[in-house]
Amino acid sequence: MSDIRKSPILNASGDQMVVISESAGRRYESLPSWLASRHWESAETTRLNEAHWTYAESSDRSINEWLSDHLETVRARSIYESRQNGDISGIVQTLADDVVGPDGPTLEVQSDNQAFNTAAEQLWKDWFAAPTFRPNFSGASLLRLWIRNLPRCGEFIAQIATDRRADGPVKMRLRPKHPRKLASPVDRTGDPRMIMGVEFETVDLDRPSRYWISRPSGDGYTTVVEPWPADLVIHEFIMDEEEQARGFPWLTPSLQPAADLRDYDDQVQDAARQMADQAALLYTENPEEPWMSPESSTVERRTIKMAPPGWKPFVYNATQPPVQYPDYRAERQRQIGRPMSMPLMIMRLDASRHNYSSARFDGQGWARFVQSIQLWLSGTDCSYGTLNRLVDLILAEARFAVPELRNRPPRVRYQWTWPVRPHVDPQKEAAAAEKRLATRQSSLTAELAERGISIDTHIATLVREQEAFEAAGLPLPDYMQGQNSSPAVDPNADDDEEDRIAAANRMNDDTRSRQWTRT
Repeated sequence: MSDIRKSPILNASGDQMVVISESAGRRYESLPSWLASRHWESAETTRLNEAHWTYAESSDRSINEWLSDHLETVRARSIYESRQNGDISGIVQTLADDVVGPDGPTLEVQSDNQAFNTAAEQLWKDWFAAPTFRPNFSGASLLRLWIRNLPRCGEFIAQIATDRRADGPVKMRLRPKHPRKLASPVDRTGDPRMIMGVEFETVDLDRPSRYWISRPSGDGYTTVVEPWPADLVIHEFIMDEEEQARGFPWLTPSLQPAADLRDYDDQVQDAARQMADQAALLYTENPEEPWMSPESSTVERRTIKMAPPGWKPFVYNATQPPVQYPDYRAERQRQIGRPMSMPLMIMRLDASRHNYSSARFDGQGWARFVQSIQLWLSGTDCSYGTLNRLVDLILAEARFAVPELRNRPPRVRYQWTWPVRPHVDPQKEAAAAEKRLATRQSSLTAELAERGISIDTHIATLVREQEAFEAAGLPLPDYMQGQNSSPAVDPNADDDEEDRIAAANRMNDDTRSRQWTRT
């Protein structure tokens, strides 16, 4: 292909001609001079950049078309890397652990009927202990499975069914399904309302009406695709484009860097092993020396061997891994974790080169990302999440079996408390929050919001605690009486000392790296 010409070509009317490179040859377009003088250099296609932008124009299609062509491939590769690549496996597991925590979120129902609140909270707790057809599969395990599916598949799916053998007033149970189970029936091929197993009400793709989920047939060799009403299916993904019908793996942008890094690690390891296996080479500068026989011999480690007269030993230098190898791996690992806002510190589970300030800063973006996933999953006052939907379903089913739930209050609010990652230094964080409150730079509502707790929930919790202590006849702790038994701590007291320790650690690491390189 030829380059775009830098010198203008004028046609008979005086308009400037622009040469556009194509695989079939040059194509000339007639543009006015004023339009040709205003352009984006990033839109130019030259011999040097045309290979990079080969698929750019084809990518500017509907995301559903892209998913139809590539979803199975990128999903299979994401699952493969999550099972073969330790870095990817760690990312997926860390995401699930940080979002869900040990036991999942806790529900607090808020309304003007305390009996309704208590009954609803207990009902949810009992149902969440075993929300599927497997009694030993908890709700926290189900949430972790859903979260792990987001990097690998980009979506999670579950059927809402009835388990007649379930204990308790609620027989509703969930049947998790792998996203690969969504499949369009063969006789619906070409239907504009059907996209990869999701059937919409209209061609505008506004609201799903049915989900077509495959299951094994009776003969054990074929599959059957069955329709399920949309109100009996949980299908969640984060939309990346308008009219999107399916989710795609969050690991998609990280697959190529992960594959490149794994291949590079194998090549460096192979080169280092090859150099280590070759103990020495005998050579001579005199071509008249007699030929040695045999050509090779076993050399025992930590021994001195005599070479034949006229032959000299040559030992290979250890050049692998190169000195830039650790830094190169770190930069590629940043690319792997960046699509999910995971910093290198968390991806490597290593904060040896961080002090308090840098570790806190690096973790803020990840904390925000985790919090957004939690609120998206549970729902807020402004959004209707999956967990809010499940609470409404179990309350509707149990309203006739539980007397306290028969009359639903007019205003009911669900408050979810998700686990929060521990602070880098909890004492400093508490001291900083106390200082912000004392100087009125912040409010208690804002400080509690940082931990995912509302002011109403906090006050209600304090009231419950005090009532519990008083009912048991126990003296109130100091913090309930407004007494601060712990001395204040300056949040910046040890920053300088930590900076010096971190600098010393970096110096020691660099020194060991240079010594290792010379060796």
